[in-house]
Amino acid sequence: MIKTINGWRAVFALMIVLFHVEVVGLEEMTWAGVSFFLMASGFLLALKHPMEQADGAACRRFIWSHALKLYPLHWLTLVMWMAAMAFWGMLIIKPLTLTLNATLLHPWSLLHSIYYSYNKFSWFLGALLFCYLCYPLLARWYMPLKLPLKVLIVGGLFLIDAVLLAFLGGNDYYRTALYVFPPVRIIDFIIGMTLASACSDFKKLPVLGKSKDGTDIELISIALISLVVMLYRSTPGLLPWGDTMLWWIPVALILVACLIYDQREGFVGKILASRPMQWLGNISFEIYMLQGIAALVFNYLVAPLLGHFGFGQPSPFDTAAETDLFSVNPYTLIAWFILPIDILLAWLVNRLFTRPLRRLLSK
Repeated sequence: MIKTINGWRAVFALMIVLFHVEVVGLEEMTWAGVSFFLMASGFLLALKHPMEQADGAACRRFIWSHALKLYPLHWLTLVMWMAAMAFWGMLIIKPLTLTLNATLLHPWSLLHSIYYSYNKFSWFLGALLFCYLCYPLLARWYMPLKLPLKVLIVGGLFLIDAVLLAFLGGNDYYRTALYVFPPVRIIDFIIGMTLASACSDFKKLPVLGKSKDGTDIELISIALISLVVMLYRSTPGLLPWGDTMLWWIPVALILVACLIYDQREGFVGKILASRPMQWLGNISFEIYMLQGIAALVFNYLVAPLLGHFGFGQPSPFDTAAETDLFSVNPYTLIAWFILPIDILLAWLVNRLFTRPLRRLLSK
């Protein structure tokens, strides 16, 4: 495991959660995070599972083992979501939508009411499942190609995506549908695979990888992603491409830096490789999937409890000039409560469900 990549998983997972609870200024980092997760998946699979010579049985084992990483957690969070909605009297079951969601086929629908149905964050698992299903074929037929040809193919996919977004990206509905559509999101995955095969060439460059540690390139990576954020915010015309394509280059630099400076991390890398960040990275999948359930817990349990104890109610100590702590509306504290609730739920699910299931399947 490359620890810095695991640390970046934690960073992006937390940013995605904070954005979804309306912390201002994290929209772009959420888009970058989704690209990172898909690109990192292709990157790490290409490094750890070279399958150019794999036979049919090996391909089936790969698909089976990686599908088991997605479906059990998806089904658990789906049941938890439905149980919570039923408890609060808000559950509406639509058989076709539920079937598509349970089978992770819902991102293919191109209908907002389906691909964001139930636990809305599960669309990502549907896109990732498609990448896993395609990986044996990509590993066998795409990875052996020469790097210039791979770059040409990636360039062609880039143009296709750019044209699609140019024609459809001006409409929020269509742009969001493309954002979750698996055949579009697999481009991130393929870029990650291409980076893995190109890293040996990157190491031959006169500068990259020659310094004692990775501090320089880590800071350059952060500066580049910050520059893209500022560029996006100052250039409204980039909107159609802002949720996918703009993040490919900065995320690619992050992944290359993580690999080339593995075991000799710089200042930033040491923080990412620290035990707290590794712990969060190990449960980042659960953090992402349980954020909606954590929001329900806050909205219908924690916030009313805070209100019961006086939060959000006028205090007798209020004056025209100042307001004491107890006059704070609990819903203004949403990020500070949902994030720890989410992390706690993620740890419990990882400890009591994911890890035991993984041990059971390994036998």
